[in-house]
Amino acid sequence: MAFKKGALTLQVKFALYNALSKALIIAAFMAILPLIVEKVVYDHIDRRLTARSDRVLLIIQRGGIDDIVLEQDCSFESYNILKEDFVAIYPILDPTKITSTLKIDNESWSIEGENLAHRIIRRPFTYDNQLYELNIGEGISSIEELKSTIQKFSFWMMLGVVIISIFLDLGFVRLLMRPLNKIIGNKLKPVPSPASFDFTEVPSSTFEFNRLDQRINEMMHKLRDAFQIEKEFISNVSHELQTPISIIQNRLENIIIEGNLSDDVMIRLTDSQRTLSRMSRIIKALLLISQIENDQYIKNESISISSLIDEVAEEIEDRVNQRDIKLIVNHDADLEYSPCNRALLFTMFFNIINNAIKYNNQEGEITVTTRNLNNKLVVEIEDNGIGMDSDTLRMALQFGNGTHLDTEHQKGIGKFGMGLPSSSISQAKTVEVWTWQNGIEDAISTYLDIDKILRQELKEVPQPIKKEIPEI
Repeated sequence: MAFKKGALTLQVKFALYNALSKALIIAAFMAILPLIVEKVVYDHIDRRLTARSDRVLLIIQRGGIDDIVLEQDCSFESYNILKEDFVAIYPILDPTKITSTLKIDNESWSIEGENLAHRIIRRPFTYDNQLYELNIGEGISSIEELKSTIQKFSFWMMLGVVIISIFLDLGFVRLLMRPLNKIIGNKLKPVPSPASFDFTEVPSSTFEFNRLDQRINEMMHKLRDAFQIEKEFISNVSHELQTPISIIQNRLENIIIEGNLSDDVMIRLTDSQRTLSRMSRIIKALLLISQIENDQYIKNESISISSLIDEVAEEIEDRVNQRDIKLIVNHDADLEYSPCNRALLFTMFFNIINNAIKYNNQEGEITVTTRNLNNKLVVEIEDNGIGMDSDTLRMALQFGNGTHLDTEHQKGIGKFGMGLPSSSISQAKTVEVWTWQNGIEDAISTYLDIDKILRQELKEVPQPIKKEIPEI
């Protein structure tokens, strides 16, 4: 099963989560920062205005108002040169407008015909039986500039903090995830068989990772043991069955040779003999698979591919003649191949050519060519038979698959099973197959590459694609 493409790693997800959460915090902070700044500044101004109004009223109580009231209408105004601060006293002519408490608010105040924004405190007081209102203002035009400055400073400061924290988070997550990455890399990598599992414990100070490593090791031990039991069972059963089947075959042959049997009995004995022969072939196939999987075929031989192909052609000559098929063998050079196992190579070529005969057209043609291509040994087997469609081609290169798995075609063990991919990959690193049904120009191809499988670049038989066959 192929892994889902585009899936993010846990480390990247942690980093994205931290970045997004901090971005949301910054956005919320920047949204409420102006309100906080405004609240703090206005509270500070209000305290300052209240203190100033208290001092002015204290001066009036001590020295009287006559010293500071200079205008004819009994009013008084004083402001600084920049008109940012002012103090004004006005008589209250309408007692109904008197407020019982002080009032602080933002207002536009006109000074010499110029309207300026101020924070103003208004406090009524009585002096010499006359009601007055004390107004003290402080300019607030600079507050907006202050808020903007604080916002910019806070933004860049928080952005720097977020960037630094993201890198720190990435480093911490990478350090934290290192044991998990080792578990994934060492324990969950594709292996040829459960016998190649890595049971080395991955040290970690995290309880969950230690527990995961322990459970995976336990699971791998169970898989390895079950796989070993299955292989031993297949091997033992095959050996045990082969002996009685051989004995029964010999007895049937002796009975048939002796004669003195009716025609009906002879027909039944012949059918039984054919059935036993099929069972014997099945058991031999199981033995072959078991021996391949148990590495009982040692690759320590050096052989001539040309001689081996000629031997296969000679062995299969009777079947070729029965179908009136023309078998052509071309050797560009006498090529030596090593290291290898001669028996498995013979089985591989025999099975492929035998299938080419069985599924060829009457009076068809099979061409076997050996050559040296860029210092690589290439064996090409071509026939003009019925061909395979895309699904059948993939099935032919899948281990343990075949048309026999289809309920409509369950006849014996099928034509693929484990023989073709097992014997092929056990001796060659690359197997590439072309097939066509509607003309050679519509040929499709797929392959098995052991190096790509080990590098985890190939996890299943590739989908066959339209591809021009190489020139022979």
